[in-house]
Amino acid sequence: MEESFQPITLTPRANLEAKKLSAADPSQSEKFLRLYIEGKGCDGFTYGVTFDTPNESDLHFPHDEISVIVDQDTIFFTHGSSIDWVDDHRGKGFLVLNPRHRKFRGKFFRKPNWRKATTQSKGPKH
Repeated sequence: MEESFQPITLTPRANLEAKKLSAADPSQSEKFLRLYIEGKGCDGFTYGVTFDTPNESDLHFPHDEISVIVDQDTIFFTHGSSIDWVDDHRGKGFLVLNPRHRKFRGKFFRKPNWRKATTQSKGPKH
């Protein structure tokens, strides 16, 4: 049987940690794991991952008991990405691995093409 391609994937380690975080905080239990673009520098995008309530227009990518959601604008830049969990010299948390990251590097990448995705970012709500 052929395995289906997921535009956004979770590593087993990220899936496990997301389940632990969701179980540890009852306010997160009804939420999904959102991948979003936090900003952009000369070296490319910075990404964020947080628990969030989905919007009607979000794209859903189910993984075991955790679903990843991405908005319609962000998927263009993150398609093919994988979300991993790290706990090392870089810190502790979710790490987005985007094989297309180099395509969006440089200060001259057209701002209108990515500004909408970052201004509609669904980052952590304070």
